[in-house]
Amino acid sequence: MKHIIVGTAGHIDHGKTTLIRALTGINTDRLEEEQKRGISIDLGFSHFDISPEERIGIIDVPGHEKFLKNMLAGVAGMDLVMLVVAADEGVMPQTREHLDILDLIGLKKGIIVITKIDNVEEDFLPLVEDDIRMSVEGTFLEDAPCAFVDSISRKGLDDLVELIKKVSEEVEGRNEDAPVRMYIDRIFSVKGFGSVVTGTLVEGTIKPDDELVIYPKEMKAKVRGVQVHSLPAKAAYAGQRVAINLSNVEKDKLERGDILAAPNSMSPTMMIDCKIKVIKDASKDIEHWDRVRLYHGAREILGRIVPLEGSFIKRGEEGYAQIRLEEKLACKALDKIVIRMYSPMETIGGGVILDANPKKHSSADNGLVEAFQIKEEGSPKDVIENFLGSAKDFVSIPEINEKLTLSTDHIKEQVQELEKEGKVMTVGAYVIHDANFRKIAENGEKILSQYHEQNPLKQGMSREEFKSRLNLKLKPKEYDVFLEQLMKLKEITVNQSIIKLSSFEIVYTPEKQKIKDSIMKRLTDENLTPSLVKDYVDTKEKEEVIEGLLEEQLIVRVSEDLIYEKKVVDTLQEEVREMIKANNGMTMNDFRDRYGLSRKFTIALLDYFDRIKFTRRVGEKRLLF
Repeated sequence: MKHIIVGTAGHIDHGKTTLIRALTGINTDRLEEEQKRGISIDLGFSHFDISPEERIGIIDVPGHEKFLKNMLAGVAGMDLVMLVVAADEGVMPQTREHLDILDLIGLKKGIIVITKIDNVEEDFLPLVEDDIRMSVEGTFLEDAPCAFVDSISRKGLDDLVELIKKVSEEVEGRNEDAPVRMYIDRIFSVKGFGSVVTGTLVEGTIKPDDELVIYPKEMKAKVRGVQVHSLPAKAAYAGQRVAINLSNVEKDKLERGDILAAPNSMSPTMMIDCKIKVIKDASKDIEHWDRVRLYHGAREILGRIVPLEGSFIKRGEEGYAQIRLEEKLACKALDKIVIRMYSPMETIGGGVILDANPKKHSSADNGLVEAFQIKEEGSPKDVIENFLGSAKDFVSIPEINEKLTLSTDHIKEQVQELEKEGKVMTVGAYVIHDANFRKIAENGEKILSQYHEQNPLKQGMSREEFKSRLNLKLKPKEYDVFLEQLMKLKEITVNQSIIKLSSFEIVYTPEKQKIKDSIMKRLTDENLTPSLVKDYVDTKEKEEVIEGLLEEQLIVRVSEDLIYEKKVVDTLQEEVREMIKANNGMTMNDFRDRYGLSRKFTIALLDYFDRIKFTRRVGEKRLLF
C-alpha cells in the first residue's frame, strides 16, 4: 500500500490549522502557548482516511516568519502540499517564501486551497485565484488544481477531500525496501517506556527489535515499539508519520534533525557538493565564502559556500557549489536542501546534493562540471559508473548504497550491466571501475620493477608483501580473484606464493656467475655430505648468489645449517620412495646404514622429508605420506 503525507504551507492566520481541524477533527496546535496565542509555533500532526483502505498523514506548519525554521523541519517529509491562501488577504510575504521553499525542495504535487471564502463576495474569488496563479507561475504549482473552502461552515470540504484523493493517486510511492531513514522532528520521553522520537519515514521499513543507528552521532539504538498515527503497529513503512520508542538511548542526547537509519547506511560528512538555485527575488547573489544556514531534513546547520564555476552565483540562476559545514551532517546524494542567509535570515536558494562525501574542490579543478552533470542528470547506471570511477579503489555494494540514493537491488542490477559492458569488474563482494583496476595494475608493475631492481637474484615478491604494498582491503579469496584478473593483463605472473613481472628473469653478473658455478660444483662434489651454510656464505656476494640459487630452485635448504643441490635431493627422494615401498617402511638406521651418513646428515634429511610431507613418522618407522 502507498503511504502519503500531505502538508500545509502559507501565510500566518490564513487558516491552515483550522482547515486541518475541519478535515480531521484534530487540533494540531498542541502547545499551551499556541492555543493561548491562536497561532501555530511548531509542527502539528494529524491524519484522516480518504477511503476505508487508505489513511493520509498530515503535517501542519507554522506560517509566521519567526518560526520558519520549524516550517522547514516539516517540508522534507511531505509528498503533497496544500498551499493555503485566505480569500480576504490573498498572496502575502510568507505565502511567497513558503512557495519558494516548496519549489526548491523539489515537491512535484500540490493543491491550491483558497480559505475563508465566506469572508468575501463570491464574484471576488476568481480575482483571488488569478492573483495566486500569477504568483505560482513557473513553479510546480503552476497547473495545480484549486479548491475553495470555508472551514467554519465546512463549505467545499467534500470537494477538497476528493481532490486530495485524486492528486494523491498521482504521487509516486516511497521505497519501502531501501535501508531505513527517518528524519527526527520531535523527541520526548514517556514514563515507563523511555525515549520516543517521531518523524516521517522517508525510506525503508521499521519493526520492533530492529537495530538502528542515530546519525550523525552514530549512536546505536534498538527499536522497542512502533506507533503509526498514534496506534501500536507491527511495522512502519516509508511515507508514514511514525513514533518510535527507543531503548538504551537517553532523550537528552537526541535533537531535532537527527536521522534514525539502518547501520552503515550513511556516512556523516563535513562538506557536500550540490547544485544551487538562487531565487530571483533574493536580496543578493551568493558569493564565495558566504556564511549560510543550510536545511536538510529536519536539521539546520551552518556552513560556508564555495561556488565552483566562478566567485558567485547570480540571483535567478543556478550553479555548482561546495558547502563546507561547521558540524557533521548525514545525507545522501539527490537529497534536497534549502539555504537561508546567516543574517538577516532570508531564504536565498536551495537545490540538490550531488555528492554527500566529496573531496575538497575549488573553481580551478578540471572536469568538475562534467562530473556534476552526470551526477545530476545521468541515468542510475551513469551515476554509479561515475561514482566508481571517482572512488579510485574497490567499493562494496553497501558503500555505494551509503553514498547514493538507490536501492541495493537497483545498484546490483546496474553493476551487472556495467560489468557486461566491460566498464567495471566484480571481485568477490567488491566492485572496481576498469580504469581504476588498470591503474592499480600499473602501480603493481612499478612496485615489482623496483623490487626486481633491488633484488635481481630473487624470483619475485611474496603474495602478502605485494598485497600490503598495494594497500588492498580484500579478503584472501577476493585477493585470489584479483590476482587472476591481474594475470589476464599478461604483465604480471603469479607462481604459487611468488609474484613477478612476466618479463623478469634472474640474470647473474659475470662475477656472480663465477661464484654460482663454484658453489654448484662444490655441492655436486660434496653430494650427500655438504659443508655447513656458513662455509658457503663468507661474503655478501656469495650470500646473494645462494638466495638466487634457492629462488631458481637449483638448491634446497634442508635445514638452517645445510643446503643441497636440488638434483641430489630429488634422486635421494626417489630412492627412499622405493626403499619404503619394498620394506613397508624405513627406520632411521636403515637410511643411515644405506648411505653411510653421520647422525647430523641423517636427522636433517629425514626431518626435511617429514616437513615437505613426503614421509611421515609412525613409531620407529617412516612411511610415505
